Amino acid sequence: MKKHSIALFICFIFAFLCFFSVSGLKFTDLKYSGNSITSDEVPHITSGYYYLKSGRYFLNPEHPPLVKDISALLTRLILNPSFPQVSVDAPYPQESEKEDLFFDKNIFPRSLEIENYHWDNRMLIFNPKNNPDLIILLSRLSVIIFNSIFLFILYLLLTKSWGKRSAIISIFLIATSQFNIAHASIVTMDFMASTLLMSALVVFSIYLKKYLENKTATLWLFLSALFFAMAFISKFSALILIPTSFLGGLVYCVLTKNNWGKILSYTGRFTAIIVLSLVLVFSFYSLHVINSDTDGIKSQIQHNYPSEFPLFGKDLLMKMAEGGNFNKAVATYGIGLSMTINRIDSAGQSTYFLGKVYGSEGAGYWYFPVLYLTKLPLPFLMIEILLSLLAIYSFCYMTIRLIKKETTLREQFGNHHKLSILSVMLAVFIAIYTENAFTSRLNIGLRHFMPVIFASVLLTAAGTQIYWNKIICKNFKVKYAIIGLSVIMTISVLISFPHYLSYYNVLSGGTNDGYKIATDSNYDWGQDIKRLGKWMEENKAEKIYVDIFSLNGPKYYLGEDYRSFNIKYDNLPPSGSYIAVSAMNYQNNIYDASIASGKKYSILKDNFVGRAGKSIFIFKIP
Repeated sequence: MKKHSIALFICFIFAFLCFFSVSGLKFTDLKYSGNSITSDEVPHITSGYYYLKSGRYFLNPEHPPLVKDISALLTRLILNPSFPQVSVDAPYPQESEKEDLFFDKNIFPRSLEIENYHWDNRMLIFNPKNNPDLIILLSRLSVIIFNSIFLFILYLLLTKSWGKRSAIISIFLIATSQFNIAHASIVTMDFMASTLLMSALVVFSIYLKKYLENKTATLWLFLSALFFAMAFISKFSALILIPTSFLGGLVYCVLTKNNWGKILSYTGRFTAIIVLSLVLVFSFYSLHVINSDTDGIKSQIQHNYPSEFPLFGKDLLMKMAEGGNFNKAVATYGIGLSMTINRIDSAGQSTYFLGKVYGSEGAGYWYFPVLYLTKLPLPFLMIEILLSLLAIYSFCYMTIRLIKKETTLREQFGNHHKLSILSVMLAVFIAIYTENAFTSRLNIGLRHFMPVIFASVLLTAAGTQIYWNKIICKNFKVKYAIIGLSVIMTISVLISFPHYLSYYNVLSGGTNDGYKIATDSNYDWGQDIKRLGKWMEENKAEKIYVDIFSLNGPKYYLGEDYRSFNIKYDNLPPSGSYIAVSAMNYQNNIYDASIASGKKYSILKDNFVGRAGKSIFIFKIP
């Protein structure tokens, strides 16, 4: 492993930054150190432990199990915390009864289970029988370890495809992005899915290269199926691998080969890879449905199957639910996919973006481009622009040569075959994924665009490799510009520690003002509630009124005397009272045209007294 020491060092530092950015540096005071549990971590941590504990898969089926399973490993091995037992006899509870059921009777009614009741943090994390700080810490640590391992695996695969230099550049650009660190540090799917997506494309490109060169490629065929399967069980959006990798490979075959028999054979081999990968997916799912009953699966199919889809699909899933574990796994996968489709189609969540609140219509085409330019490190963007200009120059030069008939397109691809296969696949992937993202009405975070960001990182690394000896090393100004930008990226990561989730670059005015661009998972995901509790302790604020997005564990962090508050509906509290408002709720209130001016948080702007972290604003009533 000595020859990979640089990559190992990068991955180690990446894991170090991930862990300490969310855990904090004070392990003697975990309650108020680091980041609070974020919104989506609640169902993921809860359901992951539920899977390992029960062998059932009725909670959070709208996401595949890989990340959730990983998050539960250390928690299960080290803590083995209390989790209520599923009861088929317990009636459907009223809201006031749930806490008693979870805490005292240790019962989880089957009706809530089938209903996919996974957002209640009292079941596991903030159950008084458990230690919430250790559950959150160990869950995150498990995910961070595996994210770092998968990042190193991506590096190893890239060395096989593009060489060591491109591979190191790729993981360096990933590891020195505040945006990537933020999402690799928490129990969500985006980082791991993006890493596995890229790994799958790299493995498949290696297989295709060997196949087209008539070399033995059986091992890489099976590895392609394995990495496709791993991507599929990390996030449902990874299914975009099927059309993108096939089309990318097909484009390359057409451009480099005249042998249509070879192309038809490629189609058959690709089909075999996909079939094998799905067998692996359903086999993995079958481990999660050992105790899942047919009636429960059918109930979720009935409730979640998209109404616009043909009925024979629903009938098929119902039939699969009646079979063995493998068939139940297929049905359960279908439930999750159905829920994802419904979620994308409904897109019911409000979105704040650039001074306007959007509803189900979405924030429009500019949402992801603007966030791409403001959430990613400026040095990285400058490197991308520089290499893009070099690429445009090369393209124009090649086009002129093609027009003059000094070369052919097939010759150009043949001259760069080591780069071209994966480059074509990445280009096709970016085109298809971007089109889907730009037209989506679900605009709740740049994290949904992370696979494209990863693909652009790999192409940036490839561009650096192409031009390293041709231009970069010959032009010392370009060389030192790239080195200087890389150093600035590293320093920027250290300076912005630990507020990576709220990070915005200087194009947006920096992290402090980033909430003016967009909120939700871009800025405010509930990560600063610990810091609010700490602020209360330091300022001896015994009582506080809160309007916070993703308010998890309020009694634990804020004490018994906190009060929920919404200026739209409530009168201002008494003089001397503190009001804490999260950035998302603040912006949604101010820019909601339907709310009267006297019911907007802007009337409190002169009463601002401080911030908890970056995402919670604190006001004091005079």
